[in-house]
Amino acid sequence: MFKIKSILLCLMTLIFTSSAWAKEYWIDTSGKVFQIATYATTETILVYLDTSGSDVAECSDKQAFAISNTLSSEARSRMYSMLLAAKTAGTPVTVSYTNVGSCEVWGTNNSAYRRIMRLM
Repeated sequence: MFKIKSILLCLMTLIFTSSAWAKEYWIDTSGKVFQIATYATTETILVYLDTSGSDVAECSDKQAFAISNTLSSEARSRMYSMLLAAKTAGTPVTVSYTNVGSCEVWGTNNSAYRRIMRLM
């Protein structure tokens, strides 16, 4: 009896763990940079494209993407430079983010904006 319970417990753990991993995936959204907003109080950069992209259920804002304040200042500067160049030239960019677990904190809201994981 103990063996059967142990095997069932292992199988259930494996199923739940693998299904949690299977649900996370990257989303790419391409569009022209419509607006860039910077905030000194949070050191977060918000990016608005002419397309809103896919919703992330955990994130409350469905329009903006965020360059996280947790990135190094060098990484934020590189992304910011890419966005400014794309906006000036009118060329599209691709922002990548995940569908779960990557919302950017904004003030007291722990799940505000879709956090940019990659910028092309």
